[in-house]
Amino acid sequence: MHVLWMTARAMSDLCATTQRALMAGLLGRGHSITFVNGDANSPMEHENLTHMALPVNARRGFQSRALGIAMKGWLGLQRFEDHSTVAIVEWRVVKQVVPILEQMGIPWTLMDRSPPADAGLFGRLQWRSWATAWRLAKRANARGFVVSAAHQAFVNKKIGHEHTTVIPAGVDLSLFKPKNKRPTFTMVYHGRLDRHRGVLACVMLAQKARHEAVEVDLLIIGEGDLLPSLMELAQHHAFLQVHDSMKQSELAELLGTCHLGLLPMPRRGVWTMASPLKRSEYLASGLCIFGIDHEGHALQGVDEAWFSLVPQEDFHIDGMEFLRRCMVDWHQIVEAPRAYAESRLDWASSVSTLESCLSTEIQKDS
Repeated sequence: MHVLWMTARAMSDLCATTQRALMAGLLGRGHSITFVNGDANSPMEHENLTHMALPVNARRGFQSRALGIAMKGWLGLQRFEDHSTVAIVEWRVVKQVVPILEQMGIPWTLMDRSPPADAGLFGRLQWRSWATAWRLAKRANARGFVVSAAHQAFVNKKIGHEHTTVIPAGVDLSLFKPKNKRPTFTMVYHGRLDRHRGVLACVMLAQKARHEAVEVDLLIIGEGDLLPSLMELAQHHAFLQVHDSMKQSELAELLGTCHLGLLPMPRRGVWTMASPLKRSEYLASGLCIFGIDHEGHALQGVDEAWFSLVPQEDFHIDGMEFLRRCMVDWHQIVEAPRAYAESRLDWASSVSTLESCLSTEIQKDS
């Protein structure tokens, strides 16, 4: 099978971990990939991977459109003789790319790893592109890939497209694993550090714990508009450590030394439809989890002894109770999160689902 993977997502994006893992899984199973995006450099080295770099220079809000136009021009010059070719097209470039794929007779699928999260004008522009992409998929009865059952239901409600498959976020179990834990019980949040993601609630929880003589530290890792303020806070509070974004290998080393992973994203917008990578990485690293209760954070088959989600208004009060309980019961629950990840969250399951769906699309079109 030859996969033509077309996306506006840069591999430096924090959310590109899923993309990289799925690609690596397909390559490892003997398939070939032509990966087309705006990166100047190849996302990984593999004999069956071809990277087509199409860098564009456009204002914010117009980069995806410009890249889609560049992809359209590039596609017009290609001839794919392999009848086992199938395209994965990210929703941001569907409008520009799909018409020429259909002219070429190449079956295509829509990849939606994250609906628009920006607010204001940029958000409205993105939602318009998102809806257009899914309407094109519905018209063509093209399969769509979503991240969760809630995301699947949202697409069905908004667009009426039912030909979708859930590809949840997994985790690299060989990379993310428990390490020797820090002497002080440490909470951690990693990901985007934007003001609307509830990150400051994590700081307030750590402050409350310290004020109540509960000895905890807080580690925050990522990038976003809140990073300068967090760096400044860290200069005045010894319990708080803040790091800019880092390589996955470095992140895995740090996560494995912590005790409790935080999911503070509020019950609103795209987070209720998410399948957050950090959740899987926390569990694989042997961390308990505490966060806001909504569909995007929930998992089936977890134990409340090491996985707790609460209403947003109870985050700090219930957080203190969960903290104390985890600290007391730590030696009884320490192995359970990792065991859960090993049994349910390996990337192999998601890769198998993707591989099967792509093969079906090729057979359907032949």
